[in-house]
Amino acid sequence: MWDRRYAAHPLSRQEAWLSGWQHRLPGVRRALDIGCGDGWETAALLELGVDVTGIDISAEALARCRRQSPRARHLLADVRTMPMLRDGEFDLAVAQLSLHYFDREDTRRALCEIARVLAPDGKLIGCVNAEDDWHYGAPDDASSWALTPVDGVAKQFFTRAKLEEVLSACFEIEHLDKRTLSRYGKPKSVWEFFCRRKRDHGEADPLPSPAIGP
Repeated sequence: MWDRRYAAHPLSRQEAWLSGWQHRLPGVRRALDIGCGDGWETAALLELGVDVTGIDISAEALARCRRQSPRARHLLADVRTMPMLRDGEFDLAVAQLSLHYFDREDTRRALCEIARVLAPDGKLIGCVNAEDDWHYGAPDDASSWALTPVDGVAKQFFTRAKLEEVLSACFEIEHLDKRTLSRYGKPKSVWEFFCRRKRDHGEADPLPSPAIGP
């Protein structure tokens, strides 16, 4: 499905999203761009002199990113399981609108897999759909972990509480705030976050049992 969508046209337009985070990136030498898509973040990181690996589940997206940034390494991979990447391989992971396609368990699995490939004190910068992202399919009530179909794609929309829960499994949250992006034309509401890998996150704690109600 993603190959067809990328083959039809670019899915985003350039937006200097990473520029506001440059003050947080001294000493970063190796970065992972998760869901590299059209390749805007990969290109921006390369301009900062960082060695970049871009991953995506779409071969067509990787081809686009490779044409724009041939100096990067490009891998077909699912963020929930990345056995081709070593423990502690990266100083930074960037996840720009690529982590809101999963249920609760898989979101947490993806985040802890990202933590695995980050060095101790490694950084994660990202943003995900917010619960009031009305232009792009947010449901009336986003408090549950049910995925919402939007134009043939199942999406997650995050409240602050949901995002804090899954991030805190493997990361220390240093910044979490709402932001409006313009990458797709209409205003898009997102939660933007900056985290550091817990120095010894170990195995993620088991997920608490969901509340049972009427």
